[in-house]
Amino acid sequence: MSSATENDEVVVNGMSLSKRDSPFANSGLVVTVEPEDTRDFSGEHGVLAGIAFQKHLEQLAKTAGGGGQSAPGQRAMDFIARRDSAELPATSYKPGVKPARLDELMPPFIVSRMKEGLKLFGKRMAGFTGEEAGLIGFETRTSSPVRIPRDPDTLQHPGVRGLFPCGEGAGFAGGIVSAALDGMRCAERLG
Repeated sequence: MSSATENDEVVVNGMSLSKRDSPFANSGLVVTVEPEDTRDFSGEHGVLAGIAFQKHLEQLAKTAGGGGQSAPGQRAMDFIARRDSAELPATSYKPGVKPARLDELMPPFIVSRMKEGLKLFGKRMAGFTGEEAGLIGFETRTSSPVRIPRDPDTLQHPGVRGLFPCGEGAGFAGGIVSAALDGMRCAERLG
């Protein structure tokens, strides 16, 4: 589903119907972005370099999708082979998907990490990178692009006793399950 919050961006997000009866998978590939990966944005944006990097990707998606809320897409097998996708498989993304070279839009460090993951998943799960497997760009909001500091032992903010930054919003998780686990970990330290 379309999840943009501003007119100059395209952001996608997976969604499952309540009956879980859609013919489409609600799946995504999450790639770690380390602080050093946003170095090109740190000069102008400082500690908010991750936000600037995220916005940059969202604006690239808007342009590559052709404007509106159409998103850029590429077949998984074409992404791995670094080639154009003449046509895209059917998708549940209602604004539409336009063929684009995601492998050229994203920085090399993301492309290499995604290719490695796709190849591994393709070996373990039949069809994961098959003819009908498509990639739609980009789901950039799996975790906060700014990490709130916390002590690795107490899990409290180093300067605010009793504050336990946790989960996606604090930059310590990338999804529902990892946020829940991080929350449980913080709650255990609190108790």
